[in-house]
Amino acid sequence: MQCPSCNEEIDDAAAICPSCDAIVDPSAFDDSPRPSKPAAPKRPATKPGAKAVGKRPVSGAKKAVSKPRRPAPRDTDEAPARAGNAAGDWRSKVDPDDWNQMPASQREPEQFQADKGIDADDFIGGMRLFVDGLSSGDKLAFFGAVATLLSCFFPWKETVVDGDVLGLAGPGLVTFLMGCLTLVVLTLRVNKTLKVNELLLWAAQLGTLSMGVLWALVSITQSWDPTLARAVEGNQEVWVSKPSFGVILAVLAGGLTGFGTVLGLKGKD
Repeated sequence: MQCPSCNEEIDDAAAICPSCDAIVDPSAFDDSPRPSKPAAPKRPATKPGAKAVGKRPVSGAKKAVSKPRRPAPRDTDEAPARAGNAAGDWRSKVDPDDWNQMPASQREPEQFQADKGIDADDFIGGMRLFVDGLSSGDKLAFFGAVATLLSCFFPWKETVVDGDVLGLAGPGLVTFLMGCLTLVVLTLRVNKTLKVNELLLWAAQLGTLSMGVLWALVSITQSWDPTLARAVEGNQEVWVSKPSFGVILAVLAGGLTGFGTVLGLKGKD
């Protein structure tokens, strides 16, 4: 075949002349869609006239429902919050940076041991707040009761044979217990822990301190024995027994406690 433009011999199937680039067959560049062959009809699943039968459900079978699995917490900043979502969990209070650097064995709750000891600073601070909140009469009663307890650690009796005898060793034990009860009743009354008539607590406070002072006076009479005896050391003669500094301090402290109690009771009127 000859090219209509340059009259060169070209292939019969060529659409463009290789010599002058002239278009020989324009139909080769026609983009119009060509008619497609009709699709073959689908074969029916059943024969004509046959009734379709669905699947019969199996009796007693339950439909399985799979619950979505919660993703495990990643080792990121969200890990402490997810791990410690329970109220009061120590892991929720850990800094994220510290959490990421913490070994996995220490992230378990059983690895954390809470300090259940009493902090001395907190105890002293609480006592200071308690004393500052007391009235004038209650402060006198409080310090008087404390002085009564301290007096029991001093000698209550001085004898020729045994020497100095501490109050807690026998003669001042009852006064020590009554001083403890006085402090307990005073604390319950000030903090209003017991829902009882306040006059009953005042009466209990007066009763306990009165018994403590009375026992100290009894200890003085029992400790006084002016019979002369030769001292263990030296040639001088001394009394067989006499009261010592501790029991006198207990009487004075009990009197201060009673004065503060009466003063506070008058202030309530």
